[in-house]
Amino acid sequence: MTDLLALDIGGSTTRALRCTDGRRRTSETGSANLASVGDAEAGRRLDAAFAGLGDLAGVEAVCAGAAGADSPATVARLTALLAERVPHARVLVVHDTQLMLAAAGLDAGVVLISGTGSVAWGRRPDGGHFRAGGWGYLLGDEGSGWWVAREAVRHALARHDRGLPHDAVTAALLDGCGLGGCAELLDHVYGRPDRRYWAARADAVAGLAPEDPAANAILGRAADALAGLARCVLDRLDLAGPVVLGGGFAVHRPVLQRMVRDRLPGVDLQVLRTDPVLGALHLARALVGAPEIPAGAVPVLEEIP
Repeated sequence: MTDLLALDIGGSTTRALRCTDGRRRTSETGSANLASVGDAEAGRRLDAAFAGLGDLAGVEAVCAGAAGADSPATVARLTALLAERVPHARVLVVHDTQLMLAAAGLDAGVVLISGTGSVAWGRRPDGGHFRAGGWGYLLGDEGSGWWVAREAVRHALARHDRGLPHDAVTAALLDGCGLGGCAELLDHVYGRPDRRYWAARADAVAGLAPEDPAANAILGRAADALAGLARCVLDRLDLAGPVVLGGGFAVHRPVLQRMVRDRLPGVDLQVLRTDPVLGALHLARALVGAPEIPAGAVPVLEEIP
């Protein structure tokens, strides 16, 4: 009997997958990112994620990929939270980028994430690895959904300062926020600090980008930033590719995918079309030497047209 637990702890959500002799149960809750919500709230959200997965006493291994799992101290804190809840299991905590490489079935390459935040991470065949970005919304996250929404807000406020009428980006932003005008926007931004809320507002910008110059310019700057992260890692590791594009914002935005590809000529750029939590399951299996994921669950990569 093999009983494994896999977690993908992103900036917006926590996805949990329990696999017991091939039988799978899943659950989803809010982000248990320690940097965003603190240890106590992260523990409560882990409890919520585990509530529907049954008694965890028989779980043999847990792998959690977490946004922000960068420092040894953070890894140790999350490891302790998991060990409290799954006391008989081996526990592995990695940065969430590593889940995507594993989910893609790759031993080497670069993962580029644009979700609520942004980051790139890569590994060479010899095991050498490097990360660029991932510094959080105060210091980075360029090219993420949150960043695109912030740029749209700045665009709208700049037009307001100059006395210009609402353009398509401003109108879409105000409509998405349920606001009547830019005079209400500043209070709304500071009154709603939830990055998930603002990342969702980026949808309007992406939808306008094919036809609206201002939206296209914002998304183009996002693509510049993302391609720059990927190029940094490729160069530091002396890799030609591939680059696997993931994250909730990027994987649902073909226009952004094409822009990033245009900025990485000659690089094999692919979009991850499977749940990254399967990468955590793959790593959990390796912890206990369990058989690989059955053929029917092999992740699929889709090339960008």
